[in-house]
Amino acid sequence: MTGRREFLKKSAILTAGAAAASLTTGCRESAIDTSALPQVSAVEAGKPLPWTNWAANHRCHPQQKLSPTNEQELVDALKNAKGIVRPVGSGHSFSPVVPTDDTLIATDLMSGVISHDSERQQAEVWGGTRIHNLGPLLAGVGQALPNQPDMDYPTIAGAVSTSVHGTGIKFGSMSDYVVGLKLATPNGDLVECSAGRNPQLFKAARTSLGALGVIASVTLQNVSAFELTETTRVEATEDLLDDLDNRFSGHRHFEFFPIPYTDLSLAVYTDPARPGDNNQGEEDPGAVNQLKKAFDALDWMPVVGPAIYERAISNILAGESDTVRTGPSYQVFAHHRIFRFREMEYTVPVEFGPDCLREILSVVRKKNLPLSFPIEYRHVKSDDIWLSMFEGKDGASISIHQYGDRGYKALFAEIEPIFWKYQGRPHWGKIHTLGSEQLAGLYPHWREFTEMRRELDPSGKMLNEHLTRVFG
Repeated sequence: MTGRREFLKKSAILTAGAAAASLTTGCRESAIDTSALPQVSAVEAGKPLPWTNWAANHRCHPQQKLSPTNEQELVDALKNAKGIVRPVGSGHSFSPVVPTDDTLIATDLMSGVISHDSERQQAEVWGGTRIHNLGPLLAGVGQALPNQPDMDYPTIAGAVSTSVHGTGIKFGSMSDYVVGLKLATPNGDLVECSAGRNPQLFKAARTSLGALGVIASVTLQNVSAFELTETTRVEATEDLLDDLDNRFSGHRHFEFFPIPYTDLSLAVYTDPARPGDNNQGEEDPGAVNQLKKAFDALDWMPVVGPAIYERAISNILAGESDTVRTGPSYQVFAHHRIFRFREMEYTVPVEFGPDCLREILSVVRKKNLPLSFPIEYRHVKSDDIWLSMFEGKDGASISIHQYGDRGYKALFAEIEPIFWKYQGRPHWGKIHTLGSEQLAGLYPHWREFTEMRRELDPSGKMLNEHLTRVFG
């Protein structure tokens, strides 16, 4: 798209100009935090192979990594595994839900559609199925997920276990589409559950952080295969916030990305495709890196740096044309990730969302926080799943990202308390600092879940260090 190419060009000119100015005005310490850079774990002969998550902020050296190919092998693996056992999907969680130096169980070899029901539009799929593979597989039987996240790398079991979600006031998280599942428990049982069979376990297992066992398979409530058209445009953030209800209710899906230190956002509207819809322009996954380069080139300049950055980026974005993508739903939902980042996300009651976002943007400006990565704002429908972030109430999910070569802890520490003011619940797969005492006050069914966890796993076989802190 001409507009996006111009954005890259102008950002590069801005960066070069600011860098030249720094040579005559003074020097600054590099913005890169070397301690935050991905650390490569060396492979040593005779020692366990290392495991690292996608964001490269967590790693471990498991003594065993097991890859069962069917339900019986999964049950046996879990029953006979030594030490702390953790299931691992694609490794896309930013929180340390996976690491253990004892036993990892990967279900990559348990992948694909097991069966489908055309009349009910349901499909049973193996837990190790990646979402990006699931889309074409379901399309082959005339079905599609009602909604999905824009990041389609996780396994379906991992997505369900951490309540991964997309956006849309009529749509719940991935966990909400599950109408049945099979759970391999730590003592070697394979338990089936649904709304009519083991209903209490069903409410717990659909978002369990892998603390109850390993999901072997799930049965999903799907819809008929369909096509979508997504339109992305630049709009004023306050215009969006003042008309938020209409933006969400007027479209099948809506989300927006406020750009820190500016008054602008990228607004994304997604609706059923219409005859004649065509792609316009080209999505550029690398454009956000240009924001980082421009920000880094100017943030060394006290007071005037952010002001110059705001004017420059605002002027560039003001000339941006709409980008349009159309096609099968699973292709339009998905957006590529081409560089590492770390992420914190909280879900606040939907009525608190605008005020929470405004306070975050205000604090970023007032404290001159090192945040140039656009913030993400979505709505998700409520459900009745005990540890879902959306249990009992519709939620506004707000995500804060930091580039992978930048320190994130100090930044997140400044913003996280703002979420707490608005009754925020942390995304289980993303970075947060809450422990069992604080979390218990956020979830009405916390006690029921923890009691069920102790019943299924009295020895704490599924609890690594992180989950021990989470569940107490």
